[in-house]
Amino acid sequence: MDIEEVYELNKKQFEHWSRFCIDNTIEMYKNKDSYMNVWDREKEKYLVYVQRHEQTGINKFLEKVLDTY
Repeated sequence: MDIEEVYELNKKQFEHWSRFCIDNTIEMYKNKDSYMNVWDREKEKYLVYVQRHEQTGINKFLEKVLDTY
């Protein structure tokens, strides 16, 4: 996976991210969007890796979540 961005999310932020993915499943599938969610035990954070060349909507959403929660 060619990683461009890594977002560190707390539990509340990750819940919003999960809801975004569920609500946009069909569109993300059509766009062949790719990302990877990982739990980091040491940081106690969820890491969301977003592949290079992804839709800017994913990055914008994650940046908004980080700023809001």
